Amino acid sequence: MYKIRGRIINIRTEKIKLKDGETAEKMLITIEETDTGFHHQHQFEIFGETKINLFRDKIKQDRYVKIDFYIKSNEWKDRFFNTLSIKDVELEEMLTVEDMPFTD
Repeated sequence: MYKIRGRIINIRTEKIKLKDGETAEKMLITIEETDTGFHHQHQFEIFGETKINLFRDKIKQDRYVKIDFYIKSNEWKDRFFNTLSIKDVELEEMLTVEDMPFTD
């Protein structure tokens, strides 16, 4: 399992058709990682309506989050395609001016 911290910059959901003819939902979350000094963007996936509903309240535009994820790979025509699959999302506390302690 891997961990990353970043700001959510994009959220979207997709309905996909499975091989058995059923449909499923997946959520794609793009974050911008800034801890390294670079502004790398990474897209993560949450698959299935149940898991999406579990994290829906935590995933909001411009929030800072810590994400635990797995890397999944699929081979197709001698090429590998990777998916960053979310295991857990943790919101970072957002401090406001009122929350900051006063020092003189």
